[in-house]
Amino acid sequence: MHDTLLLAAALGYLGAVILLYFSVVGESRNLGRASIALAAAGVAMHAAAQYHHWVPLGSQEVSVLNVLSLCALVVVAVLLASLVMKEPLYQAGLVVLPIATLALVAEYAFIMPGNLVASDKPGLTIHIISSVMAFGVLSIAAVYAAFVALIDHFLRAHRLNRMVRALPGLMVLEAHLFQLIAVGFVVLTIALTAGLTFVNNLFEQHLAHKTVLAVLAWLVFGVLLWGRRFRGWRGRVAVRMTLAGMAILLLSYFGSKLVLEVFLGSSWQT
Repeated sequence: MHDTLLLAAALGYLGAVILLYFSVVGESRNLGRASIALAAAGVAMHAAAQYHHWVPLGSQEVSVLNVLSLCALVVVAVLLASLVMKEPLYQAGLVVLPIATLALVAEYAFIMPGNLVASDKPGLTIHIISSVMAFGVLSIAAVYAAFVALIDHFLRAHRLNRMVRALPGLMVLEAHLFQLIAVGFVVLTIALTAGLTFVNNLFEQHLAHKTVLAVLAWLVFGVLLWGRRFRGWRGRVAVRMTLAGMAILLLSYFGSKLVLEVFLGSSWQT
């Protein structure tokens, strides 16, 4: 059942991004609605598959691919939730949905070692939930940074194809970018605070390198927000710092976990 749900969700995301592309290029509202419906169905099946890994806590083994899949689920869910906003973020699904599809396929195709999620540590639960939420929001910010870079490139080259013209304007994208970074920064602050407060020993639990990378990413996003507020940073500076911060966060979340569990045969608990 679990594997069937993974494949069904992957197909839903794949169909959603195809319809989204044609709706953006052809400006068809009907295709856009169909894309949203498929993405929503994909999220429902994806959530059902993830339920087996996370509920009840303390009884399931969770691997790096399960965490990656959960992050993908949160990102797509955030895109769908944004549809109630005045300026929804769903067009970022052009990048997010293919990545979510690949995450599901990887979870289906590969078996990786995992570790139990403790149920008797509420602080750790807060840390996990806020970490995943921060990753989801900042991932969307990285997608918007890529859109800003793309549009800026075509504007400088005086070449605007149909798809680029269909995307929101550069100023609108930049406004969304910094709104997302601000929200992600706050949630990441909560995640780091919870982690540093409730983790007993960073070195014994192999979390020192992960924490250092996460704090470094937090500093990058914090400096970017400061620069935006007091120095008016935007454009290429904002894009580069956003992508750099996201790359460091990826290393913190998945790079260290991959090396620890797959190559060293250990986990953050031991």
